Amino acid sequence: DNDRTVSWADVVRRANSSHQFFRKLWTWRMWKESDDDHGDHGCCDERIKDEEEGLGDKFRGKCPLCRGEMPREGDYKESLTRALEHANKGKAWAQMYIGSCYIGGTYGFALDKQKGLQLLEQAVAQRYPDALFMMALAYSGQMFERDESKYMYYLKEAADLGHQTAQKRLGIADHKCGNEKENHVHYITLAASQGDAEACGMLGHFFMRAECGLSKSLILAKHYSEKYFEDAVEGDPCDNPLPAFNLSLASFHLVLERYEGILEIPGYSPVPKSIFWARKALKLDPTDDFVIKFISMVQNEAKSHCTNCRKEAGCSSFKRCVRCLGAWYCGKECQVQHWKAGHKIDCIKRK
Repeated sequence: DNDRTVSWADVVRRANSSHQFFRKLWTWRMWKESDDDHGDHGCCDERIKDEEEGLGDKFRGKCPLCRGEMPREGDYKESLTRALEHANKGKAWAQMYIGSCYIGGTYGFALDKQKGLQLLEQAVAQRYPDALFMMALAYSGQMFERDESKYMYYLKEAADLGHQTAQKRLGIADHKCGNEKENHVHYITLAASQGDAEACGMLGHFFMRAECGLSKSLILAKHYSEKYFEDAVEGDPCDNPLPAFNLSLASFHLVLERYEGILEIPGYSPVPKSIFWARKALKLDPTDDFVIKFISMVQNEAKSHCTNCRKEAGCSSFKRCVRCLGAWYCGKECQVQHWKAGHKIDCIKRK
């Protein structure tokens, strides 16, 4: 009833015995947060300590679902034993895990592809996405003789259930096979929406070049090219030069269009960032003549005059910003003025 005001006391009275359960659950969560970050919850800490003495020790190191003891970190033997128990109970994740151990003959399991395949098929029958993807890999030639139809079938099943890597692979496979462009872009977009860096880089390239049935969009090209570097997992070398150069081009041409060819508005200049990302692309592929020409064109135009007062360089040589190497000045006074006017926003530290 939306017209009636329900007080907290009403909620507590209606909860009856459930109230005690949720109260303890809340208290346990508060203890867990306090234990993790060593924070100080003031009076709440004292209240929890007084009313629920020993509750933390009761749940420490136990599974939040079954309250069983958690395996010790690094104890693979105990973890495998637990996984076997869950596999026998019909848990899809455990069947997939143990099945892969049998197929690969790893973690002390004797090599038995037939038994491993049976366990994997049981997990697949429950439509477990990871198991479907692993089955696709099995028929890609990694474990069994390559079967293209089975590979594509299981890959599509996993992709349709939201498996990120399967979505990306299916999109790439459709592109290579010359299938419908919409289908190809559909799965690449799904993978990108889940944070797949490679898929983001591909979409950025499609929007920059107006490929695969997509209209050219500098905004989306810039967005997805940035996401390529934002979503890259730790340790990923990000060794594809295309996202870096697409980001450089998109940033440059967006400002050209937005401000009618004026590139050096303090706080809105694309020159430092465009040069930065173009250099990054050149570092990944030093033989790309188009990138070399782009950097040369931008630099020659920028250093022909003072970025602040627009004084022509002539025979005198200007000094440039040592932080971004993307702005040139006739003197220190102009550099200070330009920094305060907005170059501190445009300037990007070279790495």
